[in-house]
Amino acid sequence: MQDKELFDKVVTHIGEFIEADTSHLTPDSRLATSIQGLNSLKMFELILYLEDCFGMSFGEDVMDKIDTMDDLVGYIRERMTAGVQPA
Repeated sequence: MQDKELFDKVVTHIGEFIEADTSHLTPDSRLATSIQGLNSLKMFELILYLEDCFGMSFGEDVMDKIDTMDDLVGYIRERMTAGVQPA
């Protein structure tokens, strides 16, 4: 999967999760300020949702590593490249 394709897929899944338009998101978008209503609890729920969407389990320290959309997509790419077994 190409980087742009993966980014678009992540943005689509986030839009489905928050039930809002996410077309404004860019790789530099900060998750905490660019996605309305995304507090720490919602971020945790989003991570769980993305685990289901991508069929993988994220590490416990994922929230410490994720600040921007680029961080999130990079983390997912890293997990996919590492051959993480589906959850």
